[in-house]
Amino acid sequence: MHHDAVTAFHTAPGPVPRRGIGTLPYLISFFRDPIMNAGRLFEQYGPIVTPIRGPARVASASGRGVILVTGADINREVLTQHDRYHMYALPGTFYPDEDVLARARAKNGRWGSPRVERLAPVTRTLTGLFHVNGNEHRRHRRLLMPAFHKTRIDAYGEEMVAATNALLEGWRAGQTRDILEDMTRTTLRIATATLFGEDVGERGVMLAKRMQEWLILMMKPTMIARLDLPWTSYRQWLDLTSEIDERTASILREKQARVKDGEVGRDMLSMLLAARDEDGSALDEDELIGHTGVIFAAGHETSTNALAWTLLLLAEHPKVASDVCDELRSVLHGDPPTVDKLTKLPLLDAVVKESLRILPPVPFHPRIVAEDHELGGYFLPKRTELMLSIFHMHHDPKVFSEPRRFNPARWSTSKPTIYEYNPFSAGPRMCIGATFATMEIKIVLATLLQRFRVELAPSARIDRRVAITMAPKHGMPMRIRPADNGWKHGAGALRKGNVQELVQFN
Repeated sequence: MHHDAVTAFHTAPGPVPRRGIGTLPYLISFFRDPIMNAGRLFEQYGPIVTPIRGPARVASASGRGVILVTGADINREVLTQHDRYHMYALPGTFYPDEDVLARARAKNGRWGSPRVERLAPVTRTLTGLFHVNGNEHRRHRRLLMPAFHKTRIDAYGEEMVAATNALLEGWRAGQTRDILEDMTRTTLRIATATLFGEDVGERGVMLAKRMQEWLILMMKPTMIARLDLPWTSYRQWLDLTSEIDERTASILREKQARVKDGEVGRDMLSMLLAARDEDGSALDEDELIGHTGVIFAAGHETSTNALAWTLLLLAEHPKVASDVCDELRSVLHGDPPTVDKLTKLPLLDAVVKESLRILPPVPFHPRIVAEDHELGGYFLPKRTELMLSIFHMHHDPKVFSEPRRFNPARWSTSKPTIYEYNPFSAGPRMCIGATFATMEIKIVLATLLQRFRVELAPSARIDRRVAITMAPKHGMPMRIRPADNGWKHGAGALRKGNVQELVQFN
């Protein structure tokens, strides 16, 4: 198949570039509100849209424009053809495609000084499975799988209950609390205990906090100016990258010494250190640092947002919330949720599924086109950046009737395919931590809802922030109430915020 790549690429539907400024206005508009802008583009142009043409470099340092896509057939084609559609490092354009030399910086702050400080290259933090493709991805996933085996995941249930109870011990009826912040602390504690193990103590917590700062800083608009100079966001981000690398390497080396002595802990990191491929090879230090960051960030950040959104949906849908609490009482009788008992809570399962459908924590799944080819009749040159809209697939009225309505009951009859409903992606790149995240969300909710009821604080404004994940932009202020099943008393408080564009609240 022969194409003039530039000409053929420009035949794909999408906004016409403006004279002198190209598609820059569309780029700015898209990132201000990706979900609504993508929706308008799909309505106007169909399921394959070219909002940004040319070398946009939104997610890749060598990107050739951006394609937005949605639909089950397209999902199937993209998600099953691993070798044709690649993943890329989570830092996106901040992760270089070429080899990087260590940063050199004068200790006294002046460039050119002979007193030079060597800093770690920006090549490791939060790369992991996102960054590897083809046979290398298959090898890495094989080595990681034992740490995510169901029996291993089930063993983390007690840590999840303990972390939730530790949070709830500080709750008092009548308080107004930021539920997003509380869920963040809880998932941080769970991530630290399950990934690093209790033996690293506060060092694991500090590393987790640094990773969170790293992710937030990476999304700042000031990161556009990539100047490694004092007081710039980019300098702060590079310094955080080096610090995270060093802190992770320190924990890794200590655990590695224990593994060599035959002491393999039950935490994920110990499992990764002990993992061996068929030929006896293991993950090296750079690979372990990359995987550690991704396992933490992907698991903690997405679970936090899923929990916050689910509690909002329950608070504003009192009949569903009351029925869930009745189910929890009849099955658990006030006891902590166990893995076995979770299978006997079908309504809780439906609530979590519906929450992940209507407000997916990761609304877009990115890919890079690895080779010239066609998709849906349109030619895509190599290095095209492709974004699958999971949000719009989940809101397709042909698959989900009344898609803006929070209706867990739909799951008693609705049986969408993995390409129609896939909050954790699908195919060879399906999230390796999907089972862990689902269990964590259910255990936290089952523990919390047996002890307290929550209601949105009066006058609270709930807006969405869409970057890599979709999160409440200004937090989630909620009133804490006793577990009196009086959900109807607090419902109807949501009157402000653009989350109402996505969900039909009563």
